[in-house]
Amino acid sequence: GITCYPTYGGSGVVATELGKALAEREHEIHFVASDLPFRLSHVAGNIFFHEVNVQSYPLFDYPPYTLSLTSKMVDIAKHVGLDLLHVHYALPHASSAVMARQILDSENLDLPVVTTLHGTDITLIGQDPSFAPVVRWSIDESDGVTAVSDYLRQETYDHFEVSEDIEVVPNFIDTDRFVRQDKEHFKQALCPDGEKVIVHVSNFRPVKNTGQVIEVFHRLQNGTSSVKLLLVG
Repeated sequence: GITCYPTYGGSGVVATELGKALAEREHEIHFVASDLPFRLSHVAGNIFFHEVNVQSYPLFDYPPYTLSLTSKMVDIAKHVGLDLLHVHYALPHASSAVMARQILDSENLDLPVVTTLHGTDITLIGQDPSFAPVVRWSIDESDGVTAVSDYLRQETYDHFEVSEDIEVVPNFIDTDRFVRQDKEHFKQALCPDGEKVIVHVSNFRPVKNTGQVIEVFHRLQNGTSSVKLLLVG
């Protein structure tokens, strides 16, 4: 079982591509999310998608997504016999997964939980005092924890004082799909006079500091360099 955010973002990309690669190796993969992950164009064969339906009640100011996700995880684990639940992004996926495991444990069912930390779940959102205790608990209660960089691993230890071992598994790309190619015609169309190119690739969320890239580009434009800026995202 794999849970991730379905929207544009690095954690969802890694989670989806990991699931697809595992499916190619004949594993049965069940995605559990609020919507179809954007990198999962279709489900077929041994890839399945289970949508988390969140009910709205007048009593709740906000839909209880965390609880709905927990219930869906329990339901899927029971009906398909999940061997493992791999959740990407600490909040709220790790919390839901740990609660689901505890519910299943009370019924003598075993469901190991692996949590992958991706970045802002630790460096930004997770350090908010209103979330920090939950993040710490979710990490320590996971059966396995990975982080996408040495820096993120150390940030987690520094800010949350967790006791769980964290293994670094760097982000990856599909080298069969993404192969370096000669695109001289594209370079010529973009920079007919041989200008240098600065490329910024992100989802353009504020934390990505796109504005700072533009400021640097502006300074270069005021200098002697002939340069163009390419924003991709």
